[in-house]
Amino acid sequence: MTFAPARRTELPYVPGLMARPEVQGIALCGSHRQGSDDAFSDLDLWVFVEDSVPLSEAYVVEQMLPAAARQEMLFEGRDDTLTPHLVVNLLTEEGVVNIKALHTGVLRKFAEEARPSLDAQFLEDLENYATMHVLHDPHAILSEHRTALQEQFVSTTGEWLVPALTARYASLYWRSVYQGFLREESASWHHLMGQMIELLAQLEAACDGRLPPPAKWLLSESVGARAQVVRALSHVQAEIRSVNCTEKSSVVRVYHSLARVESDVLAPAPPPHGMWWRKVFTERLPNLALLPDHHDLRPRVQTAAALFRDLV
Repeated sequence: MTFAPARRTELPYVPGLMARPEVQGIALCGSHRQGSDDAFSDLDLWVFVEDSVPLSEAYVVEQMLPAAARQEMLFEGRDDTLTPHLVVNLLTEEGVVNIKALHTGVLRKFAEEARPSLDAQFLEDLENYATMHVLHDPHAILSEHRTALQEQFVSTTGEWLVPALTARYASLYWRSVYQGFLREESASWHHLMGQMIELLAQLEAACDGRLPPPAKWLLSESVGARAQVVRALSHVQAEIRSVNCTEKSSVVRVYHSLARVESDVLAPAPPPHGMWWRKVFTERLPNLALLPDHHDLRPRVQTAAALFRDLV
């Protein structure tokens, strides 16, 4: 579904919702807000209502929406009963419209209690609230909280998000080397490497002063990510899938490919101590190879250490 930016108040249901006295704000979220929408994208409208309103599907459909909405409702098995909001999915001539109704207090509480965290739900909520496109805001509630979140979290990604993501990446890096290079645990290694690819994609955004996009857009050029980074990460993904951990030289080559992407991603915000996690190849593994039980590792460890010596 597409729409002309100059006609946002003509979006489905928006004029009627704007006229409702209990509606304190309406925001465009999701793909349309990001500019990454295509023919398959739903229209995501977040409708903020007074805290005193008893939110329920019946209230939203029967009180807030026109009668025709009852014929357009979709029942797709979604269950939002454990979340502090309510979602109504409507099929219109333009496409599917998702109306997410929530109390203004949910936004207010999030803004007041938000603390830096790598929790996936926190990052997704933060990205939505801090970048939502405000369509209706008669009391400036949405704009006020959006601006506060932008100042506290978006403009400071280099101070809190980059270090936190880098630390988690480094931790997984060492664990993955143990699982893949030493233990030859292929399933575990592939799982850890997938998480590392995601962290590098998140770091690409954070180093560029942006919040990471939702998971489904992490490796997409549609949401502002640098094309060369996305392509490089996709290439490494394919390389990882083709590797059997019993072939240690192949495992090492994957990390060498990762090193090039790491350098590109972290160029805008180089770690103060360099790419120290790579020392697992130049220091930790050589030390392990000195132990009597690991003498058989020496040739391969020496080869890996030589490959990484100039990259630490």
